[in-house]
Amino acid sequence: MSRLIASITFALVASAMAVNAQDTTVKSKTKSSGGQAQTVTYTGCIAAGTESRSFVLDKVVPVTRTTTTDLQTGASSSSTTYALVPGERVEVQTHVGKKVEVTGTMLPGGDSKTETTTRVDREHGGDSKTRERVETKNAMPQFQVTSIRDIGPCN
Repeated sequence: MSRLIASITFALVASAMAVNAQDTTVKSKTKSSGGQAQTVTYTGCIAAGTESRSFVLDKVVPVTRTTTTDLQTGASSSSTTYALVPGERVEVQTHVGKKVEVTGTMLPGGDSKTETTTRVDREHGGDSKTRERVETKNAMPQFQVTSIRDIGPCN
């Protein structure tokens, strides 16, 4: 009988805690200037960056780009490099020195300003509001990586 009462008491306490936890609302709003972020897929070679644990995608080619070569003048090429910002579940280190296909969000380079406002409304507690502002000058374009896969060796 005491086990039944203890089980019922535990269930009631757990339910009350779950209901209390549902009384919090979090709203976040982000504003950016200096170019819009967009989802893209590129191929290129992963190289170590200039700082520790940083990486770049070098010799970048958009996956959907079509190249036309003039047989009389020959091919012309250019090289583009992006700083890589790995997502939470993306391991870039194992791909250094390899040609890869990378999908993610491109954040344009140059000058930009970002402001994020987060508001937490609690029914049974104090509300809070935070504002974070980040201003970047002459930044290299950043590529926030969501997926990466090897497609061969780098040349």
